[in-house]
Amino acid sequence: MYFDSQTIENKLSSEDIIKICDDLGNGMYEQDSAGTLIFCTQLCHEDGDSMKLYAYENKEEKRRWTFHCYTCGDTYDIYELVIRARRNQGITLTFSQAIKYVASITNNVFYKTNNIVSQYKIDDWDWINRLKSSQNKKSIPQLSEISEHILEIFCPYPHEIWLEEGISKESMEKYQISYWGEQNKIIIPHRDINGRLIGIRGRALNQSDIEAKRKYMPITIEGKVLKHTLGNNLYGLCQTEEAIKRIGKIIIFESEKSVLLCDTYYNQNNFSVAVCGSNITDTQCKMILSLGVREVMIAFDKEYENPKSRLAELYYNKLLKLAYKLNPYCTVYLLMDTEGLLQQKDSPADRGKEILEKLMKNKIEVRKEE
Repeated sequence: MYFDSQTIENKLSSEDIIKICDDLGNGMYEQDSAGTLIFCTQLCHEDGDSMKLYAYENKEEKRRWTFHCYTCGDTYDIYELVIRARRNQGITLTFSQAIKYVASITNNVFYKTNNIVSQYKIDDWDWINRLKSSQNKKSIPQLSEISEHILEIFCPYPHEIWLEEGISKESMEKYQISYWGEQNKIIIPHRDINGRLIGIRGRALNQSDIEAKRKYMPITIEGKVLKHTLGNNLYGLCQTEEAIKRIGKIIIFESEKSVLLCDTYYNQNNFSVAVCGSNITDTQCKMILSLGVREVMIAFDKEYENPKSRLAELYYNKLLKLAYKLNPYCTVYLLMDTEGLLQQKDSPADRGKEILEKLMKNKIEVRKEE
């Protein structure tokens, strides 16, 4: 007698897929116009941070669910997704264990004996609880350090495009923002909370890179990609930790640029960080809570034009799921533009200090999830 992987997979509903992804650490999802579920690539990549993991439902096919990651181009089934997600969490699963995991989470347990399929309801959760326990015991990972000498090859002067967008020369000097003429990129060093250089990202200025969705990417020098796991760090925390602890608040942006703008606005009272993506990982949540903050503001880029549209509703629900990770421990607010103060894709910090403070004044408190 053994698990019937095909029958188990073919019985999975959309709700089951969402439940599995949520248990794997990131159940945040979107849907395209065809109703296809779209998840964050953090599930399949250790450093994934974009909504590019598509779950295609094929009711007429042998395999009902097919996952395709548009970051790496890989295609796989639900069991391979489980194996990859757990591997990123430091847990090694065999294919058989992945089947058992899916069956356990969804309570759809099918066995095959002599070509006869039988269904059982699971009543022993010890195995699945051991998996969760091993995941929860993981500490915040230590990221590898990069030599400081690498920064010497860049031009240590601010680029005019960010000066024109409101970031001061002093703020860029503080965060060691520079320019790399060879690749026409603004250089953004990333440091951990202890000030160690752990990665270097480039803000592309060539239109071809921007159109190819490579606006913000780790730089490559002599064949070595100077990347780090973005979800295991908070950009700017090295510089803003003291203010965050002193004020007891933190504002979370998507991009590095927003942290630099807030440094220009508030200097030593800058209490912002950036997650460098559209998700807040479990590791980042641990880092935020370790700061002892009483109040968290989620200030992600605006993804809608009409605040009463379906798109705005989806955006709000996405932020709620992120807020629910934190609000059992502190008060969480969302910055939502309901007055047309921002353009679509704007960060709440992009339109100046006055607009940012108006959005903060009108912030929406997230009630604890019932």
